[in-house]
Amino acid sequence: MSPLRNPVLPTGKWIQQEHRRQFNEDGYTVIRNVIPANLAENAVREIAAFVGADLDDSATWYSGAPALDGIVPMHHSQSLWDIRQCPNLYQVFAEFFGSPRLMVDMNRCIFRPPIHARWPEVSYGSIHWDTDPRGKKPASLQAVVLLTDVGCDGGGFQCLPAVYRSLDSWLEQYASRDDFNFFEPGLNRWKTAQVEGTAGDVILWSTKLPHGTAANWSLSPRIAMFVSMQPPPADSTELGEALKTWWLTKRAPDYWRGLPGQLDPEPGAPALLSELGRKLIGVSPW
Repeated sequence: MSPLRNPVLPTGKWIQQEHRRQFNEDGYTVIRNVIPANLAENAVREIAAFVGADLDDSATWYSGAPALDGIVPMHHSQSLWDIRQCPNLYQVFAEFFGSPRLMVDMNRCIFRPPIHARWPEVSYGSIHWDTDPRGKKPASLQAVVLLTDVGCDGGGFQCLPAVYRSLDSWLEQYASRDDFNFFEPGLNRWKTAQVEGTAGDVILWSTKLPHGTAANWSLSPRIAMFVSMQPPPADSTELGEALKTWWLTKRAPDYWRGLPGQLDPEPGAPALLSELGRKLIGVSPW
């Protein structure tokens, strides 16, 4: 059984049996009020500055590259590292996996302004998988931290639990053709479950769950950051060296370089890490 679907791990402060039940059945769950407000506010301010947006002036919200679909290629601001090394967030993942030894990823952010007639290139959202759901490869865990409140039709996380529940049969019926594209699987017209939440909530989901970002029909941008933690591989030396290098040089991970608007390296000194943060990138031992 995949560790992501293990129902017998104990409950904790953050992960209850109801969270495990929902994750097992629907492919996702939401952990509320994980990140303190000041950490979320700091990250919002730095993400907005990175994309040149004044949150009080909607005319400044639309300068991002349309090709990025709201993705902000920022990885190393102090505010992002403060969230990655937040003890509450670490505890969520430690409880989820039933292990205190974890390593953190260096993922990116989201800034999705509302749909507007003057900027027709703004995305209406899509449904996809980030990795190929076919085959026997076990699922892994993805996560996003909400940095602003998001309601229904506010550009937030959306997904298709119905497909997840019957994934094998769906793949057999629709994904056996040679030209199947898991990033554009033709699911955009399906009715999705949209996840509402407040700044500080964390959404966890399986890589086997078709998901995406909904169209933002609200009056404000949706801002969030991707961050996940996993138990390290048996030999984590190479991964630890890569994480340490990216942190010290303030460069994006190799596989995400070259995006429009990306700074390589990002300016300034490396972020200050707590002892927990140093453990999460393999600089200090557990």
